[in-house]
Amino acid sequence: MQKQRYSIFVSLHSEMVNELEQLEKEGLNPIEYARRGIDTAKAALERLRQHVIDNGFTDEEHEIVFFKEVKPQFMSKLIFFQKLYDLEVNRPLKIDRINAGKYFRREIRKVKKHYKKFGDLYSYYKSGETMLDKVYFTRKPGGLLYSGDSYLIVDSSFQTLYDSTLAEFIADESYCEYLYRQLALVDTIQQTIGFMEKQPSKGLRWTGSKTALTELIYALYSAGVLNDGNADVKDIVADLSQTFNIDLGNFYRTFQEIRLRKKDRVSFLNQLIDRLEDRMNYWDENPKQ
Repeated sequence: MQKQRYSIFVSLHSEMVNELEQLEKEGLNPIEYARRGIDTAKAALERLRQHVIDNGFTDEEHEIVFFKEVKPQFMSKLIFFQKLYDLEVNRPLKIDRINAGKYFRREIRKVKKHYKKFGDLYSYYKSGETMLDKVYFTRKPGGLLYSGDSYLIVDSSFQTLYDSTLAEFIADESYCEYLYRQLALVDTIQQTIGFMEKQPSKGLRWTGSKTALTELIYALYSAGVLNDGNADVKDIVADLSQTFNIDLGNFYRTFQEIRLRKKDRVSFLNQLIDRLEDRMNYWDENPKQ
């Protein structure tokens, strides 16, 4: 009986996850991906809400489990995609080396501030406590209700004091992973540009693959770190081809092949990040070398 009354929630969640996985495979730009992710999560949340309105709960325990464990798994997706959308829409078009790092670090500080603000609730949630569940995760009749963080205002028939705040905790785990990945990418690009600026006359040759260099070039182009973001990708290709004594051929076609990768579309950039982290870890462990 216990499994039966939660099976519909499992089914609705699986449906949402499958839709989001399909969305991820489409290779959309971050803004469009976030926009469509919002639509998908909203639709799933509405289906969930409608089920609750139509069927209600069998008892108080059922209600608590729903608002403490079930709804946050749906709501967290909506919050994540809303944050991702805001991040990418407000991201400067001509991001320079310094401001890029500042931008992502500022977002990380916001997340940390939120965790600090609701530190007691986060500890309560992570420790598995249940003493205040009735206060935190059962509905209060009448009107509209602000969530604990005022993130959203919703009909109190589908909202408790802290279910949205829990959802934001879950969302922030994925959001921080994204922020740290972007920050690492910016740092890697800075290291690469710094290296190239300091080594103009060494007669360097590119000994990696043409695909890897194309991936790096498009990363530099997308980050807008050359000529205040005004450098055309063709000019970047021409300069680096001459610097590294390599003919990249039809780099547009190469980039299309990179875009169509099913897994790890930025494999070379991820490799740079990993190698840089390995090097820094080695120097941390061997400071005299």
